[in-house]
Amino acid sequence: MQLENVKLNLDTELVLNVGDPIGKTNAPRCYNKLFERLDMNAIMLPCEIKKGQLPEFLHACRLMGIHYICPTMPHKGDFVDLLDDVDETSRLFHSVNAIRLDENGSHGAGMDGKGAVQAMLDAGVSLEGIDVLIYGAGGISGVAAYELSRQKVRKIYIANRTRENAEKIADILRAHSDTEAEVIGTDPESLDQAAQQCRLFANLTPLGMKGYGQSFEYLGFIDRMPETAAVFDCVINPPETEVIAAAKRKGLKTVPGMKMLVAQMDVIFEFMFGRRITQEDQQACIEELCSYLQVPTEI
Repeated sequence: MQLENVKLNLDTELVLNVGDPIGKTNAPRCYNKLFERLDMNAIMLPCEIKKGQLPEFLHACRLMGIHYICPTMPHKGDFVDLLDDVDETSRLFHSVNAIRLDENGSHGAGMDGKGAVQAMLDAGVSLEGIDVLIYGAGGISGVAAYELSRQKVRKIYIANRTRENAEKIADILRAHSDTEAEVIGTDPESLDQAAQQCRLFANLTPLGMKGYGQSFEYLGFIDRMPETAAVFDCVINPPETEVIAAAKRKGLKTVPGMKMLVAQMDVIFEFMFGRRITQEDQQACIEELCSYLQVPTEI
């Protein structure tokens, strides 16, 4: 990237990618590539803010004229109660990853679920009427499950070690959608039994992420899935995770996390900047990320 679009003047929009820790974030690569392609006088930089400091951070943004914030972990939920308004999905599952500050107040939206589902649809995954197995009950799990319910999936199995967290998501789905929801354990027997019924598996945890230090204890359930099933992984780095590799060995359709990241760029850019991006823009993001990560672009 040349970043000749950034004029470095008072009109330059500073967009902050906020988290803790934030050192391994890939978001600025995507955003700055799109700012360059759209000739926008804007730049995204990472910003590490400790948990509990968000009220002061928002005040500082107002003071400095910063209008755009993209939260990541652990702040996606903590921002919700500090904003003037958020979309329905974000309110239900207490998670935002796009914030716009303007003369009318502070506005938040959660695009992770939309990005995940759009990546699945773009990959040719048929969702209506199918059973789905999702792994995890963290910030992205609820919004992704809700967006899947809006695509009229029949049933969602939620596998999580802590049953209480998964039940919260299941209760919201039962109250606000027609999709059935069942909480199961992460033991091999439970996963094997559910996988036989499901045409989509979605890993919605950081398991397998580079630098995370933890991985799946058992992935044999992927071999129990139907031949027509698809497998999605929200992890971006590495592009081919252990989940995606297991699905490829089985011959299943795969949707890697990088596809989710670029799929949500369109809705984020429309919400934050009033701009739309093209498939060519999305492909340019993938190429930029792959170049940075030193991996092939054929993911």
